[in-house]
Amino acid sequence: VLGVAGLLLPLASSATIIASPMDQRQFQDMALPNGLRVVLISDSETDKAAVSLDVQVGSGSDPEDRAGLAHFLEHMLFLGTEAYPEAGEYQGFITRHGGSENAYTSYAHTNYYFDIDADYLEGALDRFAGFFTSPLFNPEFVERERAVVHSEYTSGLKKDGRRIRAVRQLAFDRRHPRSGFAVGSLQTLADRPGDLVRQDLLGFYRRFYTAPNMTLVVLGREDLEVLENWVVTRFADLPAGGESPGGEVPGLYGENKLPLQQKVVPIAEMRYGLFTFPLPARIAHYREKPLAYLGHLLGHEGPGSLLSVLKAQGWAEALSAGTGMSNDNESTFEISISLTAAGLGA
Repeated sequence: VLGVAGLLLPLASSATIIASPMDQRQFQDMALPNGLRVVLISDSETDKAAVSLDVQVGSGSDPEDRAGLAHFLEHMLFLGTEAYPEAGEYQGFITRHGGSENAYTSYAHTNYYFDIDADYLEGALDRFAGFFTSPLFNPEFVERERAVVHSEYTSGLKKDGRRIRAVRQLAFDRRHPRSGFAVGSLQTLADRPGDLVRQDLLGFYRRFYTAPNMTLVVLGREDLEVLENWVVTRFADLPAGGESPGGEVPGLYGENKLPLQQKVVPIAEMRYGLFTFPLPARIAHYREKPLAYLGHLLGHEGPGSLLSVLKAQGWAEALSAGTGMSNDNESTFEISISLTAAGLGA
């Protein structure tokens, strides 16, 4: 790896990371000139190194005529880069050195991560960085990965969790990004006359996969200076432009939609009630965590608690409460009650 000490000078440093007095690891918070936010963690005693890169864009930014595009991009990104063109090379390197890797697409974020034997962090980071600086999006894999995504969609049709989520979405405001179909299918990702899905994928990547939309965390046993050098040499070429996802988002539920009762007949044997309360965004109160307090009070299982009363009636077996959905625009508070047969009919 070439040293680029000259590139280290313009890095911006953010506020000092506050760590526990018992935490002996070293931390560094910085930003590259292209806008990439980075947190470095040096742990001289760790056996495992780990990396996570979060892109602040997800299924909520799918084009209206390309449901599942963000998820499809997550799949296609892993299939070769300019430096490592062979599909599966990254996964093989991680596996050979005692690690694991994965990724997920949510409403507002797509996250890529891995862990590996601490001695092999640099090689893994070198392969990982290429997904964001020089991916190939090889056309020969489009059909295969489209089928993989479709299989993921069809396999979920008989999963109660996926079915319940789909029913809940029916109540959402149709203009809200959460109301969309996030997984993707052969139909939504199909090539159309004059509109190949790979071209739409490349357009989405160029719009949103830019440094200002990304946050990188690297943990290794090397000292902070070495970790910083490794990051700068590999991520300085990330484009600094692009587009930030966002814009005005309507409320989760449309006007006059609430109160609402929905009923789902499950495939597996299960009985529970889920009570959802839409709320403003909780981000501004992250230090105070009011929903955590509320969840603790309602989730209490001792004498006089809500659960104890329901159990005394023979209606419930368990209860949990806490934050449900949460993003920059809104949140929900949810109470889930595992019901007995008598409780279901009460």
